[in-house]
Amino acid sequence: MGRGKVGDGTCTTLESLAVAEALASLRPDHRDVLMETYFRGCSVAEAAANLGIPEGTVKSLTFYALKAFQLALQERGL
Repeated sequence: MGRGKVGDGTCTTLESLAVAEALASLRPDHRDVLMETYFRGCSVAEAAANLGIPEGTVKSLTFYALKAFQLALQERGL
């Protein structure tokens, strides 16, 4: 992550903003499933219950959401 030698957290802050922008650029269903599974740490079953969708859909959405998120991060130089 930190590419520069700035000790004041500037690089980390800018990277955090880029990650937030990348997440915001995702489709709502992709963003929702990543928020549940990765950022909130929910299991597939918990995410499915929270989102009101089948567990298989959570798995599928997570797979495609991660690909889209990776691309969005790459587009932002991360």
